[in-house]
Amino acid sequence: MKFAKLARFLRDHYIAVFSFLLIFLLTLFVFTETRRKAKERSEKLFGLRAEQATQAISKRMNDYIQVLTGAKAFIIASDTIERNDWRKYYNSLNLEKSYLGMQALGYTHFVRPGELAGYERRIRSEGFTDFSVYPEGKRPQYTPITFIEPFSGRNLRAFGFDMYSDSTRQSAMNMARDTKLPALSGKVRLVQENGEDEQNGFLIYLPIYKNNVDPASIKDRQNQIKGFVYSPFRAKDLMDSILAQDFRTIDVEVYDGNSLTKESLLYSSDPTLYYSTRKNSLYSELKTISVGNHTWRLFISTEPGLEKTADTELPYYILFGGTIISLLMAFIIWSLSNTRRSNRLKQTITDNATAALFIINDKGYCTFMNPAAEEMTGYTLEEMQEKTLHEMVHYKHPDGSDFAVADCKIRMSLSIAEALEPYEDMFIRRDGSFFNVSCAVQPIKERGAAAYAIIEVRDITDEKRAQQAIMESEARFRTMADNAPVMIWVGNPQGECVYVNKQWIDFTGLTFEESTSTGWREVLEPEDMPKYSGVFKKATAAFEPFKMEMRMRRHDGQLRWVMNTAMPRFGVNGEFLGHIGSVLDISEIKEAERKVKQNAELLQKLFLEVPAVVGLVRAQDYKYVLANPQYRRLYGNRPLVGKAIYDAHTKEEGQGFFKRIERVVETGEPFVGNEMIAIFDRHNNGKPERGYFNLVYQPLIDGTGKVEAVLVFAVEVTELVKARKELITTNDELSEKNDELQRINNDLDSFVYTASHDLKSPIANMEGLATLLRDILQDSLKEEDMQVLDMLQQAINKLRGTIADLTEITKVQKELQSEVEPLSFEDMLQDITSDIDKLIQASGATISTDLEVKNILYARKNLRSIIYNLVSNAIKYKSPERAPEVRIATYQEGEYIVLEVEDNGLGIKKEQQHKLFTMFKRLHSHVEGTGIGLYIVKRIIENNGGLIKVESEVGKGTTFKVYFKQASVAEVV
Repeated sequence: MKFAKLARFLRDHYIAVFSFLLIFLLTLFVFTETRRKAKERSEKLFGLRAEQATQAISKRMNDYIQVLTGAKAFIIASDTIERNDWRKYYNSLNLEKSYLGMQALGYTHFVRPGELAGYERRIRSEGFTDFSVYPEGKRPQYTPITFIEPFSGRNLRAFGFDMYSDSTRQSAMNMARDTKLPALSGKVRLVQENGEDEQNGFLIYLPIYKNNVDPASIKDRQNQIKGFVYSPFRAKDLMDSILAQDFRTIDVEVYDGNSLTKESLLYSSDPTLYYSTRKNSLYSELKTISVGNHTWRLFISTEPGLEKTADTELPYYILFGGTIISLLMAFIIWSLSNTRRSNRLKQTITDNATAALFIINDKGYCTFMNPAAEEMTGYTLEEMQEKTLHEMVHYKHPDGSDFAVADCKIRMSLSIAEALEPYEDMFIRRDGSFFNVSCAVQPIKERGAAAYAIIEVRDITDEKRAQQAIMESEARFRTMADNAPVMIWVGNPQGECVYVNKQWIDFTGLTFEESTSTGWREVLEPEDMPKYSGVFKKATAAFEPFKMEMRMRRHDGQLRWVMNTAMPRFGVNGEFLGHIGSVLDISEIKEAERKVKQNAELLQKLFLEVPAVVGLVRAQDYKYVLANPQYRRLYGNRPLVGKAIYDAHTKEEGQGFFKRIERVVETGEPFVGNEMIAIFDRHNNGKPERGYFNLVYQPLIDGTGKVEAVLVFAVEVTELVKARKELITTNDELSEKNDELQRINNDLDSFVYTASHDLKSPIANMEGLATLLRDILQDSLKEEDMQVLDMLQQAINKLRGTIADLTEITKVQKELQSEVEPLSFEDMLQDITSDIDKLIQASGATISTDLEVKNILYARKNLRSIIYNLVSNAIKYKSPERAPEVRIATYQEGEYIVLEVEDNGLGIKKEQQHKLFTMFKRLHSHVEGTGIGLYIVKRIIENNGGLIKVESEVGKGTTFKVYFKQASVAEVV
């Protein structure tokens, strides 16, 4: 029963149902195409904005590096830099306006432990009485912040901070020092932060070397480092200044390093982290930039609601409007069908009428109206016959002025008895409202004259509205096309261009008329014209879309690569209307592809030539996709690429290796191992070997955060490990030998001390016996006998001096640990010159001093012995040709205080200088001495970690340089 009712309904109203389905399906098609186009435009716009944001950040960071380069050049070009000079230089740059986001511009000085006290005194002498390097503690080196501008606000907290005390900053500084290039640190908390509006931070360092040298090796750079120019940055202030209002439609998240975790987050333009909730964003991209040997990962996504633009909402308006129109049309047709069925007489009369029908006589009165005419005008036939048709529906203009009968085309057609083709006019309804109509008049003649006229009137109000809608739609299309980020063109079925948008005109520099006539021929590269013409003709003949890359000449004459994409257009009846296309400038994309290809080739070359074991394992199936020659040689050049690691290696070779790779794939965390044992078959002969390797298994993450592959990087250190083991064995042997020598040395010292002590009594007895013998035999001794006694006395005296020297040597050994104290070189010299005043007076010597270093920490007796021996020897071994001149100087050289004693005496032959510090060795016999003084001096100096050097030329003089291993001290009170 229900099916029968449905069939009857469809039979009676099939036109209404068909109309509804036709309009609704057409609406669905337009909705789908419009939504797809809107999505494509939004996606391209987002990609462009993401790339612009990435380039903006990269360019700004390079600008900051240039600022640091300029600061380095300022320091190198100046002999000395004072704090006021640094402030003036900073103010001249106007960085707070030109480079927003830079927290400060500073200089940090490289200070070794021995220089720390002097460095703090120098800064305090500038007026900073409370200055000290912090944090406190002993470290191998210090890099305190010396200059920082602006020297106010938060930056005051950084003054004196030792950045080398922080591992993250230290790593970046070491990188800059060893490479001579700018280095960007990892994520840190700046010392400028005071608890208010805290932000993540980072720093950029640029090294400066001593004497403005350019060290070639890493070791020289480490030894010659002088300091760093640097800039700290508060990440949010920096990124806000870069992105500003230009990128408010996208969200930017900056992550430090390759790991995209909350801990590595450096900056986010939105409190919500969209990387972990990408389902909330319609579009997103993952970018990578490298600044100062450091990597940042950028996750860029659309802000929530960005996709709800006029373009994206338009398809839904079309769907809603089309559905309403289809329903209205179905309702109208259904109503008309009901009306026809309810009035069969009227339906019979007007079966062939498609509009309102009027019949008027020669007087202009209406004699017939069909229902459509009654409905159109609102009058019945009886009401209409009260006046002429013109007086009822045509009596005035829309502006209110009278419409003369003589001007009425209907009456004119009746009067001349000629048909009137359809024309547009305005009728007036019963309620006084005007509406647009299309009129056609056919006079009916009787006896040669027009007796009646049949008037066909169609209400074209909806058509007018439709035309207006079409015009408005065309205007909207032109507005959208002119504001689209691509060039748009429209062609007709003959292949002629009939429309181009504003972007086309701006790009080509041609006018609209020139573009629609000869536009393609003017701007297309002649070499590409044949190919384009062939593709276009083929697509036009087959009514197909096409897409091709070609070259177009821009208005400035530059040749640019573009992507031309075109889709066919069809009319309501399926007729081909031509193509509509878009042209996108892809020159930057082509250049980027070229660079990517170039980088890929460079990377492959690097993998193949790097002196290390490099392989790449795919995470999906653990198959090798890359193995460089070093890797293959390690396993006997057996085939690896394309094989799973479980098939490429034996079970013995895979011990530890398989599990480590699997662990990296599962966790996404890199593995780093030093001196790991690995088993391999280097000759592929079934005889495995064991070796030691420094390993790095680095996961490569795709855009979804999953591990895509694992990079295996290894350096063999087998020989290094073996050498270290041998070195440890050798050191143990040397240690045992040293202990044995130490025991022998102690025994010798004990022997010398005992011998010198025990021999004093026999020598005293011998001297007493000689004196007694001289007194007893004085009167009976001959002259020869007296000479023998004198020689005996001289031998005893010499033996006593030798014993005294041995005693002095043992004292030196026992006083090595004497307590040090602050001593003044000037006071020590005054004391010594007082003791040798007679020697100075007798020789006529002059002594001059140049004491740059005034004081020293040393044992008083040891320092006095050193200076006394050097100064007295300089006077004793004077030249007979001139009065002795002695110059005494002190100065700082690295970690040593140098004492220099120069004379103009006899000098020493070069081949004899190595004997100078030998015990009991004398190179000049005309001066009294035992030859033990310089031996004692050398032993004192070397036992305290110093050294002594001599420079001498015979006949000109000798210079002794004593290097005391310690820093200078403050003035001695």
